[in-house]
Amino acid sequence: MEKSDLIKKWLNHDLNAQEHEAFKNLNDHDELMKINDSLKKFKVKPIIDREKILDSIISQKKQKDKPIRKIINFSAKVAAILLVSLGIYKVFIKNDITRIQTNYADKTLAQLPDNSTVNLNAVSSISFNKKTWKTKREVTLKGEAFFKVAKGATFDVITDQGNVKVLGTEFNVKVRGEIFEVVCYEGLVSVFHKNKNVKLSPGDSFIAGNFIKNNTEKTEPSWISNESNFISEPLINVLKELERQYSIEIITNAINTKQLFTGKFVHNNLDLALKAITLPLHIKYTKSGSKIILNIENHL
Repeated sequence: MEKSDLIKKWLNHDLNAQEHEAFKNLNDHDELMKINDSLKKFKVKPIIDREKILDSIISQKKQKDKPIRKIINFSAKVAAILLVSLGIYKVFIKNDITRIQTNYADKTLAQLPDNSTVNLNAVSSISFNKKTWKTKREVTLKGEAFFKVAKGATFDVITDQGNVKVLGTEFNVKVRGEIFEVVCYEGLVSVFHKNKNVKLSPGDSFIAGNFIKNNTEKTEPSWISNESNFISEPLINVLKELERQYSIEIITNAINTKQLFTGKFVHNNLDLALKAITLPLHIKYTKSGSKIILNIENHL
């Protein structure tokens, strides 16, 4: 994959594990991360089509009579600096579709056209058509979000795993790989998953294709308060969530990542979070920059 394409996918939070490793090995990686971190402090939110800018830079450079390698290196570096600068904005509009997204170790609160609100967890995105919103309240979700829906016409949340339909209510939807979970906190929620259609009342959950009655007495998901809770969850899922909340990479050595974990970790103290996960499972951890290496205690 060309360097410019790799950077573009990074900015769109669309890197797979292999591509993420290739991105970290770029000569410009540290510079890109520093620029990205510093620009997050800005608050302005213009609307930019980043892909058009990248394509324009690359096409202009290709018109010049220079070796291909130099063209790619130069255009990628210029595009990277420009695109990372634009990466501070969380709202993008293209063809009437508004897209709001979060990065690693990031959360955001978004307001929809009808004053409904959406809390986005780390590495998540929603998209919707503002132009047709009055006649079709529909949001496409990737990742995890907590919705507070204003009363009105039917409100639909569309995901790759299943759909949720409500009128006015509060609920959380989580879509991570094969994981599809819905928890109702207020009102009534209809969940459409494969061949099932389940209605959830406050406290009810739909997890792993199963309806669970009165699963919680909470009024909102724990991640809103910067805490992740798990009940008999495969360790691999817990570690992936830890990576999302802290923008780190976790390396497991001889660790059974299928073993089940029940517990929680906070989002504002990495050492406390690591201890909360590793101590009950008799795992040791070491740090190497943004990498966390896990080992079984007697393997150290």
